[in-house]
Amino acid sequence: MEDIYALTDKAILLIIGHKLKEARLEQNLSQKDVSVASGLSMFSISQMENGHNTSMLSLIMVLRSLNRLDLLNAMLEEQPISPIALSEYAKRHPERKRACNSKKETTSMDFGWDDDGKETMP
Repeated sequence: MEDIYALTDKAILLIIGHKLKEARLEQNLSQKDVSVASGLSMFSISQMENGHNTSMLSLIMVLRSLNRLDLLNAMLEEQPISPIALSEYAKRHPERKRACNSKKETTSMDFGWDDDGKETMP
């Protein structure tokens, strides 16, 4: 395979579409079969296979219907962050300082009557 970074985005879409079609044909499935299994329209399946821009959700739905979600493993793996990279990130993105809310002590207010509802004199 060519250097993926040398390819245009459209070329990558075409390759992905071609690979989806290959996976479908390897399983001897029609576009209609994949459409029913994935819940997408046959038009959407055709668009994907022809390298047209579709949503990531649609891609996941098609991969699931082809039992090929394993192709996403590399993207879903947790990559540990090195302590050095974390330190450099912290230097470039210092923690924001927040304005503190000073809590004023509330005092009871004299409303002019006592607990029995009788008026009081200040």
